[in-house]
Amino acid sequence: MNCKCKISASRKILELPAGLRPRLLAGLTSLELSAVLSEATHRRFSENGVVIHEDDRAERMFVLTSGEGKQFVLTGNGRKIVVHWITAGQGFGGVAMTSSPSNYLASTEIRAGSCALVWERDAIRQLIARFPKLLDNAFSTAIFENIASMVGARISLSTDDAQARVAHLLLSLACGIGKDGPDGVEILAGNEDLASGANVTLFTVSRILSKWQREGILHKRRGKVILRQPELLAGE
Repeated sequence: MNCKCKISASRKILELPAGLRPRLLAGLTSLELSAVLSEATHRRFSENGVVIHEDDRAERMFVLTSGEGKQFVLTGNGRKIVVHWITAGQGFGGVAMTSSPSNYLASTEIRAGSCALVWERDAIRQLIARFPKLLDNAFSTAIFENIASMVGARISLSTDDAQARVAHLLLSLACGIGKDGPDGVEILAGNEDLASGANVTLFTVSRILSKWQREGILHKRRGKVILRQPELLAGE
């Protein structure tokens, strides 16, 4: 992946990649945007890994400028439950913006090659005081990207069978993190990710994907699903 942020020698952000419009920064004037970006540093993730950990003190927040990631929580028996997928333009670690010191509510894992803007907690708190629009945008993001997603997932869990839930999850991921490839839409998600996202067992998701592969709907590779005929999943 190639981040196209314009960066100074001291790793400060001079300009966002063309076409990137993070919801957090919506509505700021050019001068306000420059002021906010000047307080951020640039970070490139050279390998897959957990960037923030659930229950750690929230000391910084991020906006992804390229790549993708996922937020997850661990159950008491160590099962990883994916709660949100992150793509370029989306933020994570936003609890660092709150007035009272808090801990992160979920862990965030970012894929190798991704890049992000990073603000320390003190810096983002000072920026909120100068530009209240930032807090409005963060609240809007929490509603439209997180709460709406959780409501949709809850409805799906209550009304759909296992196969329909996996189908809906794949279509959602195709729209969110899917990349057009020569053989179809590539989704970088493994069986474990799909099982936790659709609330099914690994055996169930493996059985469903194998069925769809035989039918030519998709092709399964290690850590990746290639949707060849996603329109056939819409009726599941």
